[in-house]
Amino acid sequence: MSNPQKKHYDLIIVGGGIVGLAHALAAGRQGLRTAVFERHEKPRGASARNFGMLWPIGQNHGLVRARALRSLETWRELFVGAGIWSDPCGSLLLARREEELAVLSEFLPASARGGYDCVLLSPSEVATVAPGVRQEGLLGALHSRQEILVNPTQALSRLTAFLRERHGTSFYFETEVQQAEAPSIETTAGKFHADRTLICSGTDFETLFPATFRESGITRCKLQMMKTAPQPATWKLGAMVTDGLTFRRYQAFRDCPSYPLLQKRILAEHQELDLLGITVLAAQNGDAEVILGDSHHYAWTPPATADPGIDEKIIGYLQGLVELPRPRISERWSAVYSSHPQRTEMILDPVDSTRIVLASGGNGLTTSFALAEETLADW
Repeated sequence: MSNPQKKHYDLIIVGGGIVGLAHALAAGRQGLRTAVFERHEKPRGASARNFGMLWPIGQNHGLVRARALRSLETWRELFVGAGIWSDPCGSLLLARREEELAVLSEFLPASARGGYDCVLLSPSEVATVAPGVRQEGLLGALHSRQEILVNPTQALSRLTAFLRERHGTSFYFETEVQQAEAPSIETTAGKFHADRTLICSGTDFETLFPATFRESGITRCKLQMMKTAPQPATWKLGAMVTDGLTFRRYQAFRDCPSYPLLQKRILAEHQELDLLGITVLAAQNGDAEVILGDSHHYAWTPPATADPGIDEKIIGYLQGLVELPRPRISERWSAVYSSHPQRTEMILDPVDSTRIVLASGGNGLTTSFALAEETLADW
């Protein structure tokens, strides 16, 4: 590569996770000369350390859900154009309590008007969509057909290659940006120049504009996740699975008349899980492994070590939902994402021609492509 001292770009992006890559795609489609800087040899943050769920069902009404649906359109283009693996398996929201079934039944009539693609299933119908779901005690389920599973590590890698080959995006890996006030950008590889700079730094609130982050109200959320060994070829989970412990947290269901009853019952039965921020979801990836999680611990500096007790609580709860032939856990990990108590994204302009953009709340894979289009359209 030529001398970086002479490099000038229309746009420099700090951070190679999904938010940064989504903005690189939007910039590439506008014909902007773009460079992405990533401090590690590949993205290591929350973008690469999650389920890989593209999850419109869990997004708030209005703008955020619209972003999720627009982003799905871009993902579908990339599945073909960039060779990204995907499984359009949909999601299954299980009902084992009368209150869960009531909320799902109340949600269904209005779902079509909100752009959802849902159907309420009987227990026998659930078995055809998700053969791995435990039938004992099952009352029914809401099947949403819009959710898609990707392999996050592979998706980021393929998207990076696509941006480089299709749009000529430059990538500087293992390069830390130390100062980022356009037009001058100081890095461990020397000085670069750009008309504008985007900071998509995930949970690094300390390196660039630390005072801005501190004043914004943003914090971090640590989660714990696991995956099993590969399941037998004869067994399939099917759709991505969760239940009322989780979907009660989604805004779309809070307007249902029976929601207060469901919330009351969950808190009575699982107060400890609620206090630990545990939600239980499961998805089977392309290697036949079942990914499961997760917990939520909010703090500016979350604990560095994992809590084995949290993992066991997640596993124990999931066993009531899914019958795993091979329940042995093969890998455990933690991830940290940025979170804000009121915002689903963080957009800040600390100085002229420099913008901070973060997907807040763990929805980066689901909403970032549309968020990136909006960012560049009004800046």
